[in-house]
Amino acid sequence: MGRRKEGSLAGLGVKYGATLRKRYSKVFRILKSKRACPSCGSHKFKRVAIGIWECPNCNFKVAGGAYDISLEQVEL
Repeated sequence: MGRRKEGSLAGLGVKYGATLRKRYSKVFRILKSKRACPSCGSHKFKRVAIGIWECPNCNFKVAGGAYDISLEQVEL
């Protein structure tokens, strides 16, 4: 039996190629990184849906980018 992958690349096998796996892992790291809430400063600021970010502590919602709160282009 082969070894199991865990983490962001769990579902990507050899057939997807190294370049695509590197791009996916970079986007996944940006998406899952810890963020501070602009309103209360809590580190529980998370993405609710694509482009919608919310803090569960103070119920602060803001529209932003798909992978990051800022609307700057993510370099892949």
